[in-house]
Amino acid sequence: METNSLYIHIPLCVKKCAYCDFASFSGRMAQRERYVQAVCREIRAQAAFFGPRRVGTVFLGGGTPTLLTGAQVQEILDTVRACFELLGDAEITMEGNPGTLTMDSLRAYRQAGVNRLSLGVQSLDDGLLAAIGRIHTSEEAAQAVRMARGAGFENLSLDLMYGLPGQTAAQWRDTLERAIALEPDHLSCYSLILEEGTPLFASVQAGTCAPLPDEDAMEEMDALTAGLTRKAGYAQYEVSNYARPGRQCRHNIVYWECLPYLGVGLGAHSDMDGRRFYNPADWEAYLHMAEEGRTAREAEGANTREDRMFERMMMGLRQVRGVDEARFERDFGARIEQVWPETVAQMTQGGLMTGDSGRIRLTPRGMQVMNGVLVHLMEEMDSKPQNGA
Repeated sequence: METNSLYIHIPLCVKKCAYCDFASFSGRMAQRERYVQAVCREIRAQAAFFGPRRVGTVFLGGGTPTLLTGAQVQEILDTVRACFELLGDAEITMEGNPGTLTMDSLRAYRQAGVNRLSLGVQSLDDGLLAAIGRIHTSEEAAQAVRMARGAGFENLSLDLMYGLPGQTAAQWRDTLERAIALEPDHLSCYSLILEEGTPLFASVQAGTCAPLPDEDAMEEMDALTAGLTRKAGYAQYEVSNYARPGRQCRHNIVYWECLPYLGVGLGAHSDMDGRRFYNPADWEAYLHMAEEGRTAREAEGANTREDRMFERMMMGLRQVRGVDEARFERDFGARIEQVWPETVAQMTQGGLMTGDSGRIRLTPRGMQVMNGVLVHLMEEMDSKPQNGA
């Protein structure tokens, strides 16, 4: 029986953050229970369609999953257990906003089976938190960590964001040092990506907010991230992720390794049995689909062999350990060096790529220019007949 991963999208928010372009909605709390029931219906429908499966990781993401009650999380996870074989050592992650947590809710989530908590802290600078529209303060974030530990969470991750409007390297150092002092097991440190259509994008374009940090400041923030996390005992295992031994996010590794996963909930995407599909991102359209017992099978764009090969490289090279060469050859019938002979040779000679222990990976310097490496891979693939060799 195949082991898969399960993503469950909870699109509820107190309010949308200025930088967010995810499928999430504020002002929908009155429909919270209806949404939970729809998700449970979809889980049952998907299980009936795909048949018996083991589940090794579950990830409740959002949005703000911690707007659900403990009983609602219990019902969702009980439905998963009834429909799939949830492994005894399954990693069950729940994202949370520090401004929505109480000790009672955290204890209820833990009792329901959630064993990994990922808190969207983003910054420990109150001015920057307000500027990007977060609803919590730095003290509330620290208090959330203390409550999570008190509620029994032994696997705790903090999301942090840098490159924010007006942010200095000194401010980033302060946030990172204070976050490390809270002793999380895992840190995700992302640079801000301005998404078109968000309020923050509009503010930056119009010049109505503080300017973004320049290239020198971003390089300094990158260096601070690498140095401070390493000194504190966190090992980088992906371009933006750092973990204490044994605390890597198993669910996200599924994505980076291009392994199968089922997405449930509004706007969720899936990659199951070689097929890509996704759910409606419209609130009412999703609810009607789930309540009628239907499951979405809308294909997610092109999905050629060449698309899959490039994706395997794009996602795998994000990881410090890189891409499994034997698995690539087994899945696609060609070695990586056959598909991209020029790029692999050029990047290896330039000290940006290396190969050992059966994996091709980027060097630390290659990680810094990963986007450029991916452009070379794409251009070489596009320059040859679409036969993958």
